Amino acid sequence: MIKTIENSNGIVRFAFKDAIKNLEIEKKKDSLIFLHFSYGGNRFKYSTGYKSCFSDWDFDKQRIKQTKSNIINAIEVNEFLSKLENVIKKEYSRLIAEQAVVTNVTLKLFLDNYLNKNIVIDNSKPKTFFEFSDEFLELKSKEISIITKRSYKQTLLKVKNYGIEHNEKITFNTFNKSFVLNFIEYLQENDFSHNTISKHLKNLKTFLIEANQKKLINTIDFNVKDFNFTPEETTAIYLSENELNQMLELDLSDKKHYELARDIFLIGCYTGQRISDYNGLTASSIKKINGRDFFSIKQKKTGARVNCPITKEIKQIMDLRHNGLPPKKILEKDLNKYIKKIGQELKLNQKIECIKRKGGKEIKEYISKSELIHSHTARRSFCTNMYLKKMPVFDIMHFSGHKTEREFYKYIRIAGEQRASHIVDSGFFNI
Repeated sequence: MIKTIENSNGIVRFAFKDAIKNLEIEKKKDSLIFLHFSYGGNRFKYSTGYKSCFSDWDFDKQRIKQTKSNIINAIEVNEFLSKLENVIKKEYSRLIAEQAVVTNVTLKLFLDNYLNKNIVIDNSKPKTFFEFSDEFLELKSKEISIITKRSYKQTLLKVKNYGIEHNEKITFNTFNKSFVLNFIEYLQENDFSHNTISKHLKNLKTFLIEANQKKLINTIDFNVKDFNFTPEETTAIYLSENELNQMLELDLSDKKHYELARDIFLIGCYTGQRISDYNGLTASSIKKINGRDFFSIKQKKTGARVNCPITKEIKQIMDLRHNGLPPKKILEKDLNKYIKKIGQELKLNQKIECIKRKGGKEIKEYISKSELIHSHTARRSFCTNMYLKKMPVFDIMHFSGHKTEREFYKYIRIAGEQRASHIVDSGFFNI
């Protein structure tokens, strides 16, 4: 008997509801974005709920343009589209593996459940801004991390406290330019840093965009652009290859908790991953490709799959202290605490000038390099060291997961003189 094996992935594409030839005439006209899923000779179409226009759409990537787009939440929408693509492929593969009957009805039911569209919401009374925000946050829980959800809740608490202290009832129509200026001043008076204020305004903007789309905001004074508050570049350091080698060779056998933190941190330095991806690798993460060992990692933030080579240093760490396996996971707060102590033992005492704005004032202080080391230093160290070794930027981005060069270059932590020398060494100048 001849059998055919059905493609267990299916094919996903995103396209507009309206005909392209019509949108090309009216390039600024919004049109709904639909998910099109082809499977086993069938086609399934599903509205994403988001709109874009011909001018803002990248037809090759099937995503909203992030650099020149007028859509302020383009990154958020693109991440949503990627998650939608991943979950429907995963669900289809599961159904095929279980030899279940797959129909458009089952796929629609699955996506409706995934997006909580089947939840019945009580509309018997008008919602307050905070009721709406709590409900919206609950609906987004499947899409965001626990840390992000906590950050959103902190923002809502700040807005609530602002209303209490100013004897002002917070409604959907509260959020105008005057509110933004007063809210910024309130946070500055409470000694919050420039970047913390930027974070809270960005979080608040997420709720307001959704509320505005649902036409819950009916004041003409509302403009989401008023909530733009550009964060300042933070003082962040990287560890050179020489410093990483010193850390690797440091004897910490009498301090097992330090040793574990050091080993996990170094794996981050050699893979370029976020702590959510490099802390907690297991035996199942190891994959052999063309005879070489890799960590196969599905990045938690983006959902992208990346294969990171297991370097000689990583292999040394696993073989000497962890029975050939990745180190066991520890709490991030413990890793941050211990890695600073290790930096002190390595005498990383160079004073780093740190300039920040806090309470609306610029503050300059000098902090030891060891005190600035934390979990994210690993990722910055990978990007900077590979850049200095002249690995092509797009190759580094393949591992780090950065979507744009602009975001990537924020991670390159080298002084102006060192960068100038690096550029000259690239051979572009006749010297």
